Amino acid sequence: MIESDLRFLSHRDSVRAIERAATRAKLPVKYTQGFNPHPILSLVCPRPVGAASMADLAVLQLTRPMDAEQLLGALNGQAPRGMTFTRAEVLEAKAPPQPRRVDYDAPVKPEQQDRLAELTDEFNRAEAWPVERGGGQSTGKPGRRRTIDLKRLVRDLRLEDGRLRFSLVPETQVWARPGELLEAIGLDGRVDLAKLVRTNVEYDF
Repeated sequence: MIESDLRFLSHRDSVRAIERAATRAKLPVKYTQGFNPHPILSLVCPRPVGAASMADLAVLQLTRPMDAEQLLGALNGQAPRGMTFTRAEVLEAKAPPQPRRVDYDAPVKPEQQDRLAELTDEFNRAEAWPVERGGGQSTGKPGRRRTIDLKRLVRDLRLEDGRLRFSLVPETQVWARPGELLEAIGLDGRVDLAKLVRTNVEYDF
């Protein structure tokens, strides 16, 4: 679980925070070979910077088996505030799991709800919702632009009990970015992103 200020950590910094917690907890972590060995660890489904998460999956290789409760206690005893490990189990599959659906939830201010209901209904009724990506937007350098159809990548978009809920699914390994969807329905792709919570991730193992 990632919450509080830790939701602003990048994917890379989140991995480093877990590595440090595992090292301080003196877990029997398996390391890579070579000149600069590092723990064999991955965060399978990168979390959008700014969003909290109740459903991150960290895959860590150990040199020997450990009791799940002992492992969780050791990690949580060394994890930074805002990071909590809630479950541990052995993955039988050798290939890394692949995310197939990601669920999100965010509160909506009362004064925004009527307009947001109209826009979510418009999105759901649309046959397609093209958005442009690229063009060096993040780097300031010229780049190739492409168009994706958000409508094919979003499921179950709804305003329910004062909360915005939706799910993202991939198509040919392309995912919608939560900020893109927020902007498509009239919200702020950065400010409102910080209200999002990833509530669940479904994986193919």
